[in-house]
Amino acid sequence: MSSAYPVQPSRQYIPHIRSQCEHCNVQVEFPVPSPTPAQGTMLRVRCFKCQSTYTHAFYPTQLPPGYSTTSSSTPPHSSIGSGSTPPPPNARKGRKIGTQEKPLETGYYDLLGVPIDASTDDIKKSYRRLAIKYHPDKNRDDPNAEEKFKEIAIAYQTLSDPELRKKYNEFGPKESQPEGGFVDPEEIFGAMFGGDRFAPIIGQISLAKDMKAALQEVDETEGGDDKDVKRDAKGKEILSEEEKARKEEKVKKVTAERAAARAERVQKLVENLERKLSIFTESATGPYDPDVTNSWRTICQLEAEDLKKESYGVELLQAIGFVYVSKARHYLATNQTLFGVGGWFHNVQGKYHVFSETVSTLRSAIELKSVFDQIAAAEKAGNLTPEEKKKLEEQAAEKGIQALFKGTKLEIESVLRETCDRVLEDLTISRPKAQMRAVAMQILGESYVAVKKDVDGHPDESEYVRIDTKSSREKDRQRS
Repeated sequence: MSSAYPVQPSRQYIPHIRSQCEHCNVQVEFPVPSPTPAQGTMLRVRCFKCQSTYTHAFYPTQLPPGYSTTSSSTPPHSSIGSGSTPPPPNARKGRKIGTQEKPLETGYYDLLGVPIDASTDDIKKSYRRLAIKYHPDKNRDDPNAEEKFKEIAIAYQTLSDPELRKKYNEFGPKESQPEGGFVDPEEIFGAMFGGDRFAPIIGQISLAKDMKAALQEVDETEGGDDKDVKRDAKGKEILSEEEKARKEEKVKKVTAERAAARAERVQKLVENLERKLSIFTESATGPYDPDVTNSWRTICQLEAEDLKKESYGVELLQAIGFVYVSKARHYLATNQTLFGVGGWFHNVQGKYHVFSETVSTLRSAIELKSVFDQIAAAEKAGNLTPEEKKKLEEQAAEKGIQALFKGTKLEIESVLRETCDRVLEDLTISRPKAQMRAVAMQILGESYVAVKKDVDGHPDESEYVRIDTKSSREKDRQRS
């Protein structure tokens, strides 16, 4: 039977994946990448209509029917006319709305390497490992590291929030995105040192917020007007009286905000610690009740064994425990010895510890600066090989984490000393009850100080956030 239509041109069949632009919501399709991506891979797609770029989470069920994932060869399909490739008429349409048991897509779960029924703790642990592994500072030679790091952060913030996770399971990534973006450096810093489990004990670490504010101030300074800045012979900026007044006012405001934040933090920690110690003080008949003492010690030891699994858990517990024990002993010695001589001795010990920790923190910062100076000098001289540069960058990463932790430890101990003083010097309670608080605090501190890292071959949480370098790998080989 003849046809009035002319001969139709054709083209080689190219399998496509259907998608939807996150910006203009138009339906699009793009060729299947070769080789076929792994499940959970985040693909970057440019919209043909608005020309914006968005991310698309790939999973195998998106492939057209009959497409082989084991070969990049084109499957045998009939020729079709020019234009977009429609799906076969009998192709099964995907679900429009997912459920909590069968999410619409699993890209974020695959990205974090967790099952769809993973607990919040499992999601958090996986995120910590991946965030450090793909941190841009550790992967300077990988141009895709920053994008991967952002994708991991987006997946974590979505799945760690019950409401966002529910929306993601039902509608996919577009509907689950929170307002204002995803990545918060303060959350990453907090997760590295203790996480949420330690927040009731140490509060929110202010060092991360201070560092963030300092970086923002540097960015503002560098991104300001291109006006000429007058400087004196020493290179110091010359400010007018008006500029000096503004700067002083800003410093006063920042100082007042920090003081208020610390006061609020200490008040919450005082309430939390008093509540915890009341388990002992409200049950014991006296400071040395043997049955209640044994029960309280067991409770403290179980808590310590649980908390040590968190990031830097052992190190934090030992620092917290040291403050608790020192403050408790100082109070008991002051109120039980002649003229409080014992308290004076413990006070001297405490001041020496603070001095020692401060010196140690400064030394770590100096060592870190020394490594950066070496890198800068070698790059300027032009005699730094890629291997030598990588080695120096690894040293900087290790020393950077050490300096951050020591600074964090110094801040935590300072806050906890004030907290303990408030708890033990409470004028609203009797001296016998204050003494019982001190006994309970000492037992709690001793339980924290006694924790040790696991040696059964299973890494604790601090191993997940440790910077993996040549020297750390050598230490692992020596231990094994």
